[in-house]
Amino acid sequence: MTLGALFDLCQDIELRQAKLYASLSLLLGDFDERIARFWERMSTEEWQHYILVDFGRSLCIETFGIDSPVTEVSDIPVQQITDALDAHERKVNSGQISLDEAFAIAIAIEGGEADTIYMYLLSIIRKAIQQSNQPYLMNRIVQVEKDMVSHLDGLVQATQRFSKDAALIRKAHRLKAHHT
Repeated sequence: MTLGALFDLCQDIELRQAKLYASLSLLLGDFDERIARFWERMSTEEWQHYILVDFGRSLCIETFGIDSPVTEVSDIPVQQITDALDAHERKVNSGQISLDEAFAIAIAIEGGEADTIYMYLLSIIRKAIQQSNQPYLMNRIVQVEKDMVSHLDGLVQATQRFSKDAALIRKAHRLKAHHT
C-alpha cells in the first residue's frame, strides 16, 4: 500500500464515521436532547479528523511523496474494516437501532483497526513536520492527540450516563484504558 492509498482509506473511514454519528443524532435525538448533542459532537470530531488527515496528506506529499510504500501497517485488514463499517451503516440506516446498540457501534468503531490507521498517520505527519523544519505545526498534532483522549472520554461518559448495560459500560472503560 502507498502512503496516498493509506490517506485515502483513512479519509474515507473518517467521513463515513462522521456521517454515521450524524445519523445517530437524528435517529436518537428525540430520546433526549443531551444524546442528540453527544452524537453531533462525535460527528463533528470525526469531521475534524477528516480535515486533519487532509492537512497531513498535503504535508506528507511535500515531504515524502505520495507514492511512498507503507510497510508498517501492511497487515491491516482493510476489507474487515470496510465490511464492519458497511454493517454499522446498514444497522443505522435501517432506523431500527437502540441507544445501547448505538453505543456498541461507537465503541467498536473507536477501538477498531481504523483507529490504528489514524494513529499511524498521525505519527507519519509528526515525522513530516520534523523533517520539513516546521516545528510550529507540532502544536496541531499535540492538540489532536489531546482531542483523541477527549473524544474517548466523551464516549465513556455518555455510555455511563445513558446506558443501563453494565457490560457495555465496562467495554467503554476498557476502550479508554487501551488508549491511555
